[in-house]
Amino acid sequence: MLPNFKGKNILQQRRRSVKRNYILFEDEHINSFLPLVWLNPFLNLRLGISTIYEKWAKVLPQVDALVVRDFLKDYTHFLFPHLNVNNSPSGICVFVNSRLNPYQKLISTLVDVKPGEGCINEEGVVLSFALEFSSNTEISNIKELVDRVNVWKKIQGVELFRRLEDLINLNGIFIAQDFSRFYDRFSFRIPVDVRILGDEVFISDEAQVFPFVFIDATEGPVIIEKKAVVSPFVYIEGPVYLGEGVLIKPSTKIFKNTTIGPVCKVGGEIESSIFHSYSNKQHDGFLGHSYVAPWVNIGADTVTSDLKNNYSTIRLRYREHEWDTGSQFIGTFFGDHVKTGINTMLNSGTIVGVFTNIFGSGFHPKFIPSFFWGGGKEWQIHELGKAIETAKKMMRRRNVIPDETYLRLIEKVFWLSEVERKDFNL
Repeated sequence: MLPNFKGKNILQQRRRSVKRNYILFEDEHINSFLPLVWLNPFLNLRLGISTIYEKWAKVLPQVDALVVRDFLKDYTHFLFPHLNVNNSPSGICVFVNSRLNPYQKLISTLVDVKPGEGCINEEGVVLSFALEFSSNTEISNIKELVDRVNVWKKIQGVELFRRLEDLINLNGIFIAQDFSRFYDRFSFRIPVDVRILGDEVFISDEAQVFPFVFIDATEGPVIIEKKAVVSPFVYIEGPVYLGEGVLIKPSTKIFKNTTIGPVCKVGGEIESSIFHSYSNKQHDGFLGHSYVAPWVNIGADTVTSDLKNNYSTIRLRYREHEWDTGSQFIGTFFGDHVKTGINTMLNSGTIVGVFTNIFGSGFHPKFIPSFFWGGGKEWQIHELGKAIETAKKMMRRRNVIPDETYLRLIEKVFWLSEVERKDFNL
């Protein structure tokens, strides 16, 4: 949960006599973020200190509805019970592409549209548009709604999240931006025998930071939330965010641009990575430039390569789609409920689908489909029933009882992700 917002809403001064409803939508490019968005709407991905939705909730006057892929509708409503999902309120509705960077200055321009108007970028991507409805309306088909727009304005220089690697490359920037918006610097007592360099630090009074922890905030902020436990001899180099209820094991090294989301347990060496929530990497091993979705368990001495020996840029592959990230440093993207065995080695630029269990020696394929089980060249399908039973056991260990909507979503995703397994090529 974010602290109280310190600044004014960027649209607060644009008061109107007619209420405007704000709707965040997923567009046709959202599959560029698979497998992270199989079991979560894009807005629930974590970036910086918060989810993308939480950033929008601070920027817009209010969020009234969400538009997501149909199979995610019920679970999204479970996550956001106060919002309409794939259903609009009556009145003027401003639709905003959820892939937009919510902190950019152009947001005020993009949402200031009249009914029948919209904004696109140089590539024709729909950024925003407005329509007026006389009653509650089903709005799951964005393309049909876009066809009702009469006037389009082309806006240049708009920042969009485009692919998986953007989450890693931008995380440190968002930690710093979130810190400047949400936190008071040095509003805490320095724990005994803890060394702190720099002044961009926030430690909750309810956090427990043991002696002989070293915090270097000279290059970026360090935030430690309530109920977090930072064990002795931990080194933290900002920008870093440690969420509510995290456990940092003794002698852990956490380097810049790293987010450890709520109720995660981590150890070893971590750099430029994001842990969403409820995931574990408790033992030695290196994790770099990687994204760890919820409910992942990374076995002891698992190592993610994030740099090629020839220093060339790293390519990613999802199914038949392959692209150059333009980055020298990219590790692994772990989908929800992934498990790795001890001493697992993952190559730079690896994508692992949801509910996949990896074990065995040697490097594994750079794309591993969802609901797979095995290692090297020996793989089999992870049976749906067994996958769900394992998920229930892990979640109950964290005092979380999976909702029926979540269990139904897992079953839907098992069948939807079948295309990944059919065209899997070692």
